[in-house]
Amino acid sequence: MYFKDKRGVTLLEVMVVVVIVGILAAIAIPAYTNYVTRARRADAFNALLTVHAAQEMYKAEWGFFAGALTSLPGCSSSMAGENYTISLTRSDSTHYVATAQPQNKQAGDFWFRINQDGVQYYSDDNGTSWTECKWEELR
Repeated sequence: MYFKDKRGVTLLEVMVVVVIVGILAAIAIPAYTNYVTRARRADAFNALLTVHAAQEMYKAEWGFFAGALTSLPGCSSSMAGENYTISLTRSDSTHYVATAQPQNKQAGDFWFRINQDGVQYYSDDNGTSWTECKWEELR
């Protein structure tokens, strides 16, 4: 029996498809990774803004800022999820700093901080030095 219609894919066609898929993956994977990193940062920003708002309410009621996250309703060290640890440091009754320290999948990323005046900071050297910024610049 002789077949006139030969159907199939040549090796060249397969190689072209593999190259195209490789190029698409090389573009898509870094873009997706960047998107996920920024989404995790947003969790940290939201947690710090929640701490700041809770501190304002606490001060309105008690006349001074809370010295511990557990004193603030809805606040805890794990409130930003598993990728940031939130901490609160109060230097005196009128000054505090809330910090988001990256961990797990976010380890090595920026640290974030907000003070009693709502001034936002980031650190790219594990919290050693801080730069004032608007967090929107880092999204």
